[in-house]
Amino acid sequence: MAVKQPDLTAEIVGDLRRWKKLTLEQGHAPWVRVTDVNKMGRRHLVECPKQKRTIHLLSDGEYRAYQILIWRPNVIAVYEQVPLHIPSTLKIARQLNIVHHKNYETNEAYVASTDFVVHEVNLKSKQIEKIAYSFKYFDQFYRLDERGKPVLKRGRTLQKQKIEREYWRKKGVIFRLITELNATKAKCWNIDWFTQAFGIDVDKHTQIKFCELFLEHWYLAPLSTIQDHIDFACKKLLLSKKQGITLFKLSALDQLLPLDLSEKLKLYYPVKLVG
Repeated sequence: MAVKQPDLTAEIVGDLRRWKKLTLEQGHAPWVRVTDVNKMGRRHLVECPKQKRTIHLLSDGEYRAYQILIWRPNVIAVYEQVPLHIPSTLKIARQLNIVHHKNYETNEAYVASTDFVVHEVNLKSKQIEKIAYSFKYFDQFYRLDERGKPVLKRGRTLQKQKIEREYWRKKGVIFRLITELNATKAKCWNIDWFTQAFGIDVDKHTQIKFCELFLEHWYLAPLSTIQDHIDFACKKLLLSKKQGITLFKLSALDQLLPLDLSEKLKLYYPVKLVG
């Protein structure tokens, strides 16, 4: 039996047209802004130095996910709260026999949105690709069975994501789920620390040499502190401690140093490498 779908109103179609006009004139505008959300919880207005615009993030988890995504070296842009074409999502909802996103009081359809659409360079083809990401907390989709293994839940959240996933599949865009397990507090804390050096000009040859010396010292003395590795490289390159710390942060941000970011890094603590 086909489920009843909500009504598509002229008002919501007009809102989408105005959004599209705004983005054509001014660049990306999030469909849902921080001021539009009345729910409890922390929201974030972030001045992104890489994109040079204000980013609207609706939870701590979204903030961490955004930081993880935008600072990947091959990422060009991350667009948040991207609306989906509502006639298309209504059609998909009918095909899947799933109730479309709606206002349950008025039965009016509302616009579904994807948390992040990332534009990144494919390192093999050198072409720019789009990847859509939905951020959700792990327990919104999974529960642990008696053996401690994750099992997909059933429910309204999963139904909505099926519509979202199918929307992007039809457009030929990869769709991925990102959770707090991918964007941990520690990893985001480290990235926030590294970004303090973003925008500082450094000689690229010196940066590469710094990384080589940092890793050379790490393999000689893996239990030494980050500052010890920096000091070793600075002595060889005749750099100041301040220059060395800047090079370390930029190299970590550019992922030239294979650092384990699963724990908070501090200058006077050892660091692990990955890979």
